[in-house]
Amino acid sequence: MSTEMTKRSVHPGWLMSDAAIPVELHENEDALRFDAFMQLLRTAGALDRAATDALSDLDLTAGAFGALVELGVVGQSGVAPSELARRLAVARRTATLYVDILTRHGWAHREAHPDDRRMVLARLTPEGETLLAELGEAYKRRLSQLLGEITPLQAERLRQLLALVPTDGSPARHA
Repeated sequence: MSTEMTKRSVHPGWLMSDAAIPVELHENEDALRFDAFMQLLRTAGALDRAATDALSDLDLTAGAFGALVELGVVGQSGVAPSELARRLAVARRTATLYVDILTRHGWAHREAHPDDRRMVLARLTPEGETLLAELGEAYKRRLSQLLGEITPLQAERLRQLLALVPTDGSPARHA
C-alpha cells in the first residue's frame, strides 16, 4: 500500500456492514439513495452560500477559489480548461468562467499551448502566486471551518464516502 493511502486510510470498521442494516431498508435502496442525494444537494447549496460569504473579500466563489488552488497545484506548466474542468468536476464552460474571473482579478492569465497553438493553457500570474502563498492557507482554514465541529477522523470518513460518488457523470456502481 502506498504511503499516501496509508496516511489517508480509515479503519473500515466505521461503516455498518450490509448485514447490520435492517431488511426493510434494503428493500428501499433507491429511496435511501435519493434521500442521501437530496441531503447532499442541500448541504452543497448551504456550503456554497457560506463559502461565497467566507470568500467575499476576495470577490470569489468557492469554485473560483478551487480553480485558483488547482492552478497553484499545476504551477508554471499550466492547465487546459478541459483538464481544469475534469479536476474540479465541473463543465468546461464553468472552468472557463473560473479562469475568466481569476484573469479579471489579475491572478491568472491564458497563453497558447507551446505544442498546439489551438489549445490554451491557464497559469497563475505572479500576483496569483503571491495571493496563494500569503493567504491560501488562511482561506483554506476559513473554508474548512464551514464543516463545523466534525473531527479530523469524521472529515476523512466524509471524504472517503464522497469519493464513492462518481463525479464524471457515469452511474455509480453498487456492490
